[in-house]
Amino acid sequence: MAKPFDLATSPSHLLRRANQFANDLYTEEQDSKALTQRQFAVLFAVDQQEGVSQTALVRATGIDRSTLADMIVRMQNKDLLARKRTEEDQRANSVKITAAGRRALKSAMPAVTKAETRILEALPARLRADFIKALTLIAQAAIDAQGEDEENGKARPRKRR
Repeated sequence: MAKPFDLATSPSHLLRRANQFANDLYTEEQDSKALTQRQFAVLFAVDQQEGVSQTALVRATGIDRSTLADMIVRMQNKDLLARKRTEEDQRANSVKITAAGRRALKSAMPAVTKAETRILEALPARLRADFIKALTLIAQAAIDAQGEDEENGKARPRKRR
């Protein structure tokens, strides 16, 4: 007989609750005019790989293609990012971080680090490394699923905000 559904043990529900906790901690640590978590992720990824393509940013951040494109436009308007067509493929965009983007990233880093520390402090020290490993496996499964969809010509549906 199948075990009845229970929110207290539902992986998807628990991940959503954990995500909300992480968002709340990030918001508590950041200035209200600071970067959102996703903006931070985009800036950090671009800073790590200057001139990265938008396609590579989708893979690095997990943000769907259309949302990321909208974010990049908004971040360009705030002078955090610069974008241009690549010479190799005029359909592809190369994204670079601006000086203002680097300042915003540097300014956000202490709060991000503090929020990350607070997240892990919810766990006993002995479980923290395994927790990160488990999250990494789930994130890799998402990357793999996205790659399979791209290979099969399927687009992931745009998520509602």
